[in-house]
Amino acid sequence: MVSWSRTTPWRQGYIVDSKTLTQLGITLDGDDHESIIAVVATHDCDLAQLAPGEPEVELILGKILEDKLDGNYTHCKTARRLHIELTGTDQYLKCEFDASKRIRILKEHEDPSRAFVSYDPARNWVMNGQERSIFQRWLAARYRRSSFPDEFDRRLRDTKVAERLAKLFKETGNHIPAVFFDLDQGIERTREGADDLYELSITVLYKTDEDPEAAEEAALGAAEAIKELFEKRCKNAAGTDWEWIELLDIDVISDEALTYGQSLNLTRWHADYVSLRTDPEQPIFDD
Repeated sequence: MVSWSRTTPWRQGYIVDSKTLTQLGITLDGDDHESIIAVVATHDCDLAQLAPGEPEVELILGKILEDKLDGNYTHCKTARRLHIELTGTDQYLKCEFDASKRIRILKEHEDPSRAFVSYDPARNWVMNGQERSIFQRWLAARYRRSSFPDEFDRRLRDTKVAERLAKLFKETGNHIPAVFFDLDQGIERTREGADDLYELSITVLYKTDEDPEAAEEAALGAAEAIKELFEKRCKNAAGTDWEWIELLDIDVISDEALTYGQSLNLTRWHADYVSLRTDPEQPIFDD
């Protein structure tokens, strides 16, 4: 039996192809098996440990996409699914990874075909440094993503604001990596009734590493759309008074201008966030 070595060539962010997954005994769902891939989630330090101390390698299953990336799933906007373009491959790969599809493979096994040590990584199937950083943040987000008060959560969804925000960022996701909410200035309050308003300020963050002018334009357009959305969905029929949620302000800022202090005081909004409790909910209105 081949033993796992501290000098293993495997690294976090390396891609495992469908052929290797099949050889490892992983059952691949769907008809297009060749599009199924996995990414190594285990950290480099744990990969370097010998099998008695760290016996397994964790992989997250995904697939190669034919269509363009969905902006709602780029840059860790949801903790359950990640869309990312890999540039450290022979040809750029548009990929989707599902956080619920985690598998563990033994580093060593009596049957060599079932041991991860029996396989070498393809050097041209890797995440580069920036892509790996996004992947790491996505892994962490599943355990540290923000929770909002139940009532605020309910109001966002029942006014259809959450649904329309998700649609808005579907096309602009590559330019806008994050949207931050400042709810009631960080003070958790109990709100009851349409006239007991949550006070909300929003910050739209845009990227500067590729095309900052296009990204800023997309962010400004998104900010205007968000403002119109809240005014349409969270004001009374006459359009004069706020109901449920009052949008106090919306700012657009670059990733270079956001300060560390601001990042600590703002709460990142995720398209799939879950509130603190899961009590049965009643609709505010049906329309």
